[in-house]
Amino acid sequence: MMADRVAQNAQLSMLLELSSSPKPGNVDRCHDFRDVSFQQFVISAVSAYPVFRRAALGEVGIGELILEAVKAWREWGLTGNTHFGSLTLLIPLAMAAGRPKALEIEIKSVLESTTVADAINFYKAFDLAGARVADVGDFSLKDKTAMDALKAQEKTLLDLMKLSKDHDLVAREWSTAFQRSFYLSKTLEENVSRYGLNCGVVRTFLLALSEIPDSLIQAKFGENVALQVSARAALALKDEGLSAASGLDRDLLAEDINPGSTADLIAASLFIALTKSLRF
Repeated sequence: MMADRVAQNAQLSMLLELSSSPKPGNVDRCHDFRDVSFQQFVISAVSAYPVFRRAALGEVGIGELILEAVKAWREWGLTGNTHFGSLTLLIPLAMAAGRPKALEIEIKSVLESTTVADAINFYKAFDLAGARVADVGDFSLKDKTAMDALKAQEKTLLDLMKLSKDHDLVAREWSTAFQRSFYLSKTLEENVSRYGLNCGVVRTFLLALSEIPDSLIQAKFGENVALQVSARAALALKDEGLSAASGLDRDLLAEDINPGSTADLIAASLFIALTKSLRF
């Protein structure tokens, strides 16, 4: 696929995920967070276009591209974390989409070719973004000395992701060659065909959240709260309309609970669907 089209698909996936509403607990076109606005997320998505294009062309490594994308936020005056998880998923997907074979084949090759330099640049990007993850014992992203250990033990970015796969949804996608994102992309296409674009995205988000607890919620509030939110999402999904989703959205916003990792998975799933056949 041509690099410009890959970059368009990646950027559009971020914008469609962002603007779908009500997407319980997340920024969307109807409301902001206290510290970050819908418009800032739009700026973040637009700033990523050159990075996605470079990824599709295979110009530099994944870690450098993630770091470049986060630095672009600062050039536009953004100081908080907007799309770190989405970038971590979409950049390798964009690299894979720029190659000639099927996306499922190429993504494995892209992930397996990561280097120690990619891991080090990812640490730098994580720190610059101010992102949040659950802590781990070895090579913690919160440990300022971990980069020296990475070099000494020659750990790649894929190695790093595998260490976090049991408690972080983004890392799990890397560790399984995006298995869940491919599954959700098919569900997304079915839901968009049946319910329309906005409702289809929202219902796929609710399904994803109901099936697997959100790792960002778990990192901030613990496992029990994450499980409760998943159960509430399952109830909201039973409503054919969006009234129950709107109620859940109000509740989560009032409780400052943000299923951000699930939103990142939806962005990745949208990219896969757009790359394959999704049209409106």
